[in-house]
Amino acid sequence: MRPRERHAEKLRLLYLIQQQRADLTDECDQWLVATAPYDRGWIKLMGMKKYLAIGSSLMAVYTARHPNKVMQWGRRAIGIWGTVKLIRNTLSPR
Repeated sequence: MRPRERHAEKLRLLYLIQQQRADLTDECDQWLVATAPYDRGWIKLMGMKKYLAIGSSLMAVYTARHPNKVMQWGRRAIGIWGTVKLIRNTLSPR
């Protein structure tokens, strides 16, 4: 390869790398925009970590003392969840 051809090939490759970097920057920005709601939710969840630990500890103590009541509330929660899901599916536009 002659020096002139080598220089032209080098310039072509440098241009290609520059384009790839620009594309990568654009895709990175799009990725951050797309995942922003998940990031906010995760940060909110991590901020509530100590409250969740306290709540789960209290729930464990309550469950040990009143297992039947917890089962009853669990069934009610599942029933309410099923009802809400049924209403959503019935009223949602198709």
